[in-house]
Amino acid sequence: MTDRDPLGLTIGAREIYDEVVGLREDVRSVVQNSENVRGTLTNHEGRLRALERWKYALPLALLTALGTAIAEALRALT
Repeated sequence: MTDRDPLGLTIGAREIYDEVVGLREDVRSVVQNSENVRGTLTNHEGRLRALERWKYALPLALLTALGTAIAEALRALT
C-alpha cells in the first residue's frame, strides 16, 4: 500500500487495453443487432401498409359479391 494507492490495487495498461477491446466488440454486436432490428421493422412496416391498402378493398368486394348475388336471385325469380 502506498499513499497513491490506499487499497493496494494496481490496474495496468494491458488490463485497460483488454477491457477497451472487449467493449469495442460489444459495441459492434449492438450495432449489428440494431441493423437487424431496423431491417425487420422496415419489413413489418411494408406489410402493414399493404394490409392497410386491402382493408378498403375487402368490404367493397363483399358488397359487389352480395349485389351480384341479389341481382342473380331477382333475375332467377322473374
